[in-house]
Amino acid sequence: MSSQFVLPPFVSRTLSAVINTDVLDFWAAELGMTTRWSRTVAKVVARWMETPDTVTLVLKPNRHFGSFRAGQHVNLTVEIAGVRHTRSYSFSEAPSAAGLVAITVKKVPNGRVSTHLVDTVAVGDQIELGQAFGDMTLDAAPQGHGKLLFLAAGSGITPLMSLIRQLAGEGMPADVVLMYWVRTRQDLIFASELRDLAARHAGLRVQPIYELEAELAEGEPSGRPSADQFAAVTPDLAERAVYACGPTGFMNAVRGLVAEQARDFHAEAFTPPVFVPAGDAAVTAKIHLARSGRTLEVPAGMPLLDALEAQGVRPQSGCRMGICNTCACGKSGGVTRNLLNNELSVDDTASLRICVSAAVGDLTLDL
Repeated sequence: MSSQFVLPPFVSRTLSAVINTDVLDFWAAELGMTTRWSRTVAKVVARWMETPDTVTLVLKPNRHFGSFRAGQHVNLTVEIAGVRHTRSYSFSEAPSAAGLVAITVKKVPNGRVSTHLVDTVAVGDQIELGQAFGDMTLDAAPQGHGKLLFLAAGSGITPLMSLIRQLAGEGMPADVVLMYWVRTRQDLIFASELRDLAARHAGLRVQPIYELEAELAEGEPSGRPSADQFAAVTPDLAERAVYACGPTGFMNAVRGLVAEQARDFHAEAFTPPVFVPAGDAAVTAKIHLARSGRTLEVPAGMPLLDALEAQGVRPQSGCRMGICNTCACGKSGGVTRNLLNNELSVDDTASLRICVSAAVGDLTLDL
């Protein structure tokens, strides 16, 4: 992926023991270089607006970045006003021989990182990356490509667009239907490219669905996901593997409508769980941090990551949506609730994703 010189592992380990590699990384950054001792850094080499509030950033990573598959995600870290922030974004392009990667980011209300990426990040800037993760790839369907149904809402189109671009590069070897829910016509991301791809490939059908569009053409569907929409667009639903991505409410709706009928169902939500305090009578739980020896009292039902951060504890974190596992830690006692599916866990050996888990009672965490 890069022509940068790579030291043999033994030499690298030896030099790391005698050289302050943080100082080397600092001066590399000051000089505008993406070379780092061990960190994955990418330079922004192109950017363009997809919609008035959505940007695509094309990045060239350094040699530390591995491979990725269409449909996966990456943790991205930027510094804003002297504070580092990490968020998870989907790749919007399929892998390419050029070694470039692309993410497409929609600005969200009060979204510090998304606003920074859309409004401020420019060509030449550097962004720190993690490694690719996620299982919503085309090889997730055990029966091969066959017939596929892609369901997207808002910026949930980005991982599905990378899958569509991969299939288009292969000559569209599958029968693909994309149902894409947006508020208005202006909110359609990749609109012109999707139209062009559908015109060139008989195996791709694109169906936008508008929730708030004032002027609809005859026959254009509207409203939130419904059984009538699926009956009209995909009467062969039972033959299709479904890939869905969007906000949690959208995902819950489409899961209930199609999961049991479809051939396969693969889904990822991209909004973190919302904690609603119970008021003055809120129940609390004691969290013992085994490694630091601290014991904290936190609101029961609050995502553990949020609860710990509110008391000054800063565990590693990434997507904050239960996807990337950056925040995973051990639990040696207590009961937790998964805030994505409401399931209880008493397993003291499994890794706990604290961004989407809440304490039901007192807990001991390996932090």
